[in-house]
Amino acid sequence: MAGKRRTWLWIVLTVVGLCFIAVIAVAGFGLYFVRNHVSTATATPTQAFKAFDAAGARFKDAKPIFEVDDRRHPKLLRNLSDLPSSPEKAEFVWVLAWDPDRNRLVKMSMPFWLLRYGKQKIDISEGGFDFERLQLDVNELQRVGPVLLFDYRSMNGERVLIWTQ
Repeated sequence: MAGKRRTWLWIVLTVVGLCFIAVIAVAGFGLYFVRNHVSTATATPTQAFKAFDAAGARFKDAKPIFEVDDRRHPKLLRNLSDLPSSPEKAEFVWVLAWDPDRNRLVKMSMPFWLLRYGKQKIDISEGGFDFERLQLDVNELQRVGPVLLFDYRSMNGERVLIWTQ
């Protein structure tokens, strides 16, 4: 009888140990992912403007797919289905955000494989919106290739640029 208890004890300890190792592995991957896909830095307004100009240079005078109205709600300007397929498939959605109150410039990339999971939420300022609510299909977005999604500027100087690349 004592041998059966020891066997069960070892089984339980092994399962608990494997779960602990799995949690550490997931946390490590999360840390690795954030370190490689999110950068935040203190920046002067001049540095922020240069970063936005460099990021937006690829799109020159192209209008974004969405604009944000006075009530901070996104409004569709062009349907993705009307855009031609690109030979270059988009791999990432990039977000560049400037907070003038804290002089913070944040640049973040989200791979499309990640956008296919969960609610696919992107937050802008205090408001938030998600691809589902925008009726924005991730596969369709990837099909059209590099495109400017948002170029948002608030009255208090905040700016957010979102594009695919």
